[in-house]
Amino acid sequence: MKTKTFKDLAFEILKQAGKPLHTKDITRLALQMGLVTEGKTPEATMNAQLIVDVNRLGEKSRFVKVAPSTFAINPSYKESTTKKEDKQVEENKHFSISPNISTKQKGDIAEARIAELVTLYGETTLSCYKPISDDEGIDLIVKKRDSLKTMYLQVKSRFGDNPKSIYTATVKAQTVFDHYSMALVFCFFDTSEGDLWNYLWFVPAPDFMKLANKLEGGKRLGFVAGRDKKDSNKWDEYLIDKRELADIILKQMKRV
Repeated sequence: MKTKTFKDLAFEILKQAGKPLHTKDITRLALQMGLVTEGKTPEATMNAQLIVDVNRLGEKSRFVKVAPSTFAINPSYKESTTKKEDKQVEENKHFSISPNISTKQKGDIAEARIAELVTLYGETTLSCYKPISDDEGIDLIVKKRDSLKTMYLQVKSRFGDNPKSIYTATVKAQTVFDHYSMALVFCFFDTSEGDLWNYLWFVPAPDFMKLANKLEGGKRLGFVAGRDKKDSNKWDEYLIDKRELADIILKQMKRV
């Protein structure tokens, strides 16, 4: 018997309810219906999967977001529509990290993981480089093979094991350039799992400059988003599956 996915169960629950529900309630009912998950934070996973599904499929999604972490059945969705099953590889690796690891080491680890994602996935091969000299604001340079198209990434990471914590980061305004050849990547390294969370935020620099909170008289720009029910609507559209990063970068390159 096939195990039902988060989204399949969410669809059944919303259909039966006949009204919008918060992901907290959807997850509770899904677990009662036999949701199989080895993760410690099923509500965060449910919320992220539904947000990404709506962002990726738009009008073709089975769901619509009507309020923070609250979803309903998309009224324009037709059940008879042929659906492609999600093919997500779930990794169950557990690692312990040194309590003495420095902030710089954490940053280097996160940047290396982002570089791996860019290199491994994507319809077109991308090459990823780190600047040889310190160029504040540019952590990774991504180039499309057989092309001069280039993207510059600033990577911000947070390490922790509490999925209910709000993700916050600050960026020096002088390191962000108002051009679509630059983007910021915000990722969460789950220390209990020993890997990046399955979702991250990819924000083109011009969008970030427009939406970020202005701090210290505009000298610093603030990013605040939730991984759980306290999600920030402002950044939801930039939340993506980490394995989609290369393809998102390729789409961004077309804007340059």
